[in-house]
Amino acid sequence: MIKTGRIQVLRFLSLFSLLLIAPVVLSAQDFSLDATVSENKIFIGEQFTLTIEIKGSAVRNVEMPELPEFNGVRLLSTTPSRGTSISIINGRTSTAITYTYSFIAREKGNYTIPPISVPIDGEMHDTPPIPIEVLEKNNLSTERTRSLPDIFMEIEVNDKRPVRGQQLVASLVLYFKQGIEVTSYQPTPGWRTDGFWKEELENVDQPRAESEIMNGVRYRKAILLRYALFPTRSGELKLDPFTFNLGVRSRPERGDPFGSLFGGFGTNQRRIAVETETVTVNVRELPGIENAVSIGGVGTFNISRSVNRNEFTVGETIELATKIEGTGNIPLISKPAYALPDGFDIYSPDESSEIERRGSTIRGTKTFTDLIVARSAGTFQIPAETIAYYNPGSNRIVRETLPPITFTVKRPETDGQIMVASDRFSLQPVTGLAVWQQDSNAVHRTVWFWILILIPVASLAFAAYRKNLQDKLESDSSFARAHRSREKAEERIREAREALEHHEPKKVYSLLHKTLAGYIADKLKLPEAGLSDKDLIEQTRANVTGEEMIRTLKQVLDKCATISYAPVGTESDIRIDIDKTETLIQKLHKKL
Repeated sequence: MIKTGRIQVLRFLSLFSLLLIAPVVLSAQDFSLDATVSENKIFIGEQFTLTIEIKGSAVRNVEMPELPEFNGVRLLSTTPSRGTSISIINGRTSTAITYTYSFIAREKGNYTIPPISVPIDGEMHDTPPIPIEVLEKNNLSTERTRSLPDIFMEIEVNDKRPVRGQQLVASLVLYFKQGIEVTSYQPTPGWRTDGFWKEELENVDQPRAESEIMNGVRYRKAILLRYALFPTRSGELKLDPFTFNLGVRSRPERGDPFGSLFGGFGTNQRRIAVETETVTVNVRELPGIENAVSIGGVGTFNISRSVNRNEFTVGETIELATKIEGTGNIPLISKPAYALPDGFDIYSPDESSEIERRGSTIRGTKTFTDLIVARSAGTFQIPAETIAYYNPGSNRIVRETLPPITFTVKRPETDGQIMVASDRFSLQPVTGLAVWQQDSNAVHRTVWFWILILIPVASLAFAAYRKNLQDKLESDSSFARAHRSREKAEERIREAREALEHHEPKKVYSLLHKTLAGYIADKLKLPEAGLSDKDLIEQTRANVTGEEMIRTLKQVLDKCATISYAPVGTESDIRIDIDKTETLIQKLHKKL
């Protein structure tokens, strides 16, 4: 039996021998060949590298690339730097071989590194051509004319002339010169985006630095955070400055100047604060929509509607669901209003949504479910309806026609049997003296008689109340929002408790903020989006008395706004904040 220690030694020697084998072998059936340069724009006299990589999963012969001559640059050494690496991921082995050549730029102009032939298993394979540009430092045309510091930040918005409701991507970009190493960054909480609905996009844990030439100087840039912004009103809107606290240090001149953004050794370590400038966005109003139902949608969507069945019984609830899915301002889409047949009672609609924040877009699904009840039997049809939204990609109004929906309502089945008295009871004559007595069990003297009388009256009164309430809910959207405000708040608090059980503290505080902001906006008939915390506090102070309640409201909102960037507390602290929010909703319900 072979000892475990000897097996490990044999495995190590096998791997070491594989790394030393030259030429190394890759499968011609499963490999990739690529060529990259360290920079596509190079100054005259600046050094850059060309790397050829062959990557695959199995083994065959790989020989040294045949490098052709090309203009504008000079090859520093005909012998490339060669490297081999082996990785095993999920049981699959991958081998990569790299050849790296060093060049120096000599002449200004636009050049192309031609395809480079690499012999693999006796066959020639070519890399794709690579365009490069050689620049002269003293003769650069650039859009930036202001003097730039060694390190600074900017808010870069992908469109500064959007329409109302269009998704924008705001990137927080850090620029820094060579020789500066960024070791850490910490966003300052409380970025105000008045007039915008803000959603934080999925961000990478470690930003990747890229090279860019600005004002004749090479900078590195890295995107630290990205947000999706949806303007909720038209006109000139401003994005307030965003501040970051950075840990930086100077890096020695020697070594790779384009190494990792984080890591390495350096000197002169310190912390600094950098702040972006205010960015102005001019928001255009949406084009007018005629002969269609507008849902306030801006993006690309698929719209459908359906009922839960084709046959119903009188008095049974019919669910008319409208499903809107796609990319765009899904959180801000409003429920379409349909023309329904006569003879139906309409109840409070249900709304649900699933939002994905992957990449640079907001996509998802929003479903509106109308609850209707038929008062009579028959065959009914919900007529066809045209739904319209704006597509910013094509810059036009898109109309989707939903086909009509036909369904049948039947009368409820009843039991037609009649109970007949049986003759098994024998009737006997009454003999003796008849005595008149007062009937102490008279029907009108019993409690049940009056209960049976009052039940229909109370039912009619309650039905009339419900009908008036439903009519007002359907006709007055502000009243409907205020009426359902507490129900929505309680639902969000339940979701916050569930998020705590799943150990998602940041989701908890996001839900608590939506609970308070949504409840105050609904009760006071304020806009559903675009209000800052300061606006919410001022509107609440104007409608309630008691500074203690206002102080508690401000504390909770501030904590919710900062928790995305600050360390979260213990589970007990989070549960206390949830209870505090629930108590605050109860107090506001009595005051507003």
